[in-house]
Amino acid sequence: MTDGGQDAPLIDCVIVGAGVAGLSAALFLGRAGRSTVVFDDGSPRILAVDRVREFLGHDGEAPPDLLARERNEVLRYGVDVISAHVDAITPRPDGMFDVAASDHTLTARTIVLATGIVDELPDIDGIQPVWGRDLHVCPCFDGHEFRDGPFVVIGEADRLAYFASWVWMWCHDVTVVSHHRFEGDDAERLSLLSIEVVSDEVASVVHEGEQLVAVRTATGRNIACNSIWAALPWRAASGLAASLCDADDRGLAIVDAGGQTSRPGVWAVGNASNAVAHLAHAAAAGTNVGPLVMVYLLEREVDSRRRAR
Repeated sequence: MTDGGQDAPLIDCVIVGAGVAGLSAALFLGRAGRSTVVFDDGSPRILAVDRVREFLGHDGEAPPDLLARERNEVLRYGVDVISAHVDAITPRPDGMFDVAASDHTLTARTIVLATGIVDELPDIDGIQPVWGRDLHVCPCFDGHEFRDGPFVVIGEADRLAYFASWVWMWCHDVTVVSHHRFEGDDAERLSLLSIEVVSDEVASVVHEGEQLVAVRTATGRNIACNSIWAALPWRAASGLAASLCDADDRGLAIVDAGGQTSRPGVWAVGNASNAVAHLAHAAAAGTNVGPLVMVYLLEREVDSRRRAR
């Protein structure tokens, strides 16, 4: 292609994030012969769990094994995967982007953000080491494995009644622990489903060996459970979207149906634009964005040759 002229290496597409969404985009673009670099800072959200669930063809697989195999697949097509954190992406007057990542500097014609989200864990003693095993955010993913219950539900007050009722679909033995006072439709919903509400807060977890058996509240009460389900606050894992394009109040890129952001040449896929996207959605979004990047590159090339003529 004909545009360029900068000192840094010129790449057709830089993908930020090496989870399922980013690697799916890389696979398409590598197979299409586009020079593609994926930056991997080693923090895909899926690594918080022990096993992949609800992803056809991969159920029960260890997340590191899934990501390693996907990485090997994209490497076969000439994609470069660089272990580095992207510090900044700067739009250029010519429509391209300068990318700065640790010791790497390059220029990209297009950007795909696959940076994901970060869950803000509750202040519960001992929860960090068992995040993803005892504390869960989506019964769609692993509710089946814990359906015998009982469940304890915690989280953001404005989401808590609905989330508790959603969790109830997997196990009818549900207790909400919260100082929030439920009223109106929320109170009715919990009552209709016989969901108990304990006005307290979870302070720590209780195990027998490796098995969670209860939570201990701030007042010292033990509430039996085999898992904790949390409507957790979350935020974008990276500030890159907010620095490049329109983003919502939590830093997620605002995109159209194809993942296109408000800035030409920048797309966002997976949890970088959709906080509730599951692995199958992420894979589809990464694959779908590939042809859109190709169309953009094609039109840039046509325009460049038209100007040269």
